[in-house]
Amino acid sequence: MAREHLSLRDNWQARGNFRGNEAERAFQAAIVSHLDQNFETDFKPLDLKGIYGTNAGRSYGIIPDYLIRNTETGRAVFVEIKRQDERGNAHERACKYFTPGILASARQVAKQPGDAIPFWWVFTNGIATSQKYRREITHWFKGIEAHLLLWEDIDDLAVVTHHFDAHIRPLLVD
Repeated sequence: MAREHLSLRDNWQARGNFRGNEAERAFQAAIVSHLDQNFETDFKPLDLKGIYGTNAGRSYGIIPDYLIRNTETGRAVFVEIKRQDERGNAHERACKYFTPGILASARQVAKQPGDAIPFWWVFTNGIATSQKYRREITHWFKGIEAHLLLWEDIDDLAVVTHHFDAHIRPLLVD
């Protein structure tokens, strides 16, 4: 497709980024107001940015959406927030965090023991309400449901804090 044709296409990425940022801000509002002084958070943490190495002074790796760290234990969990409407592949892109190398690097940085999973995946909007996506996601996360939140209504901040207290906080305090 020629440049002039590309410029006429709908820019769904800009719209998607705006809506994704909205979900990230709602998550941040929920979690920051909930945590006590023993926790710190970081939006777009750079802790994993160099896990693929460096070249000519440039670091290569990943930047999750969020980090929650217990300042007493040093343990952390990385949060990946995925939002999409009726179609897309956000849930598929989230699966890169299941790869052995990323899990090992993230465990080390997050100071998580053994085979602990140092990630919390939060899916919202259409991806959390669509039966098609819910079937796929719940199948993929079978056995590690504690690391998955299908957040259907981003205005319901209590869903986030309840899931955190029940499933994520224990990973950070032991």
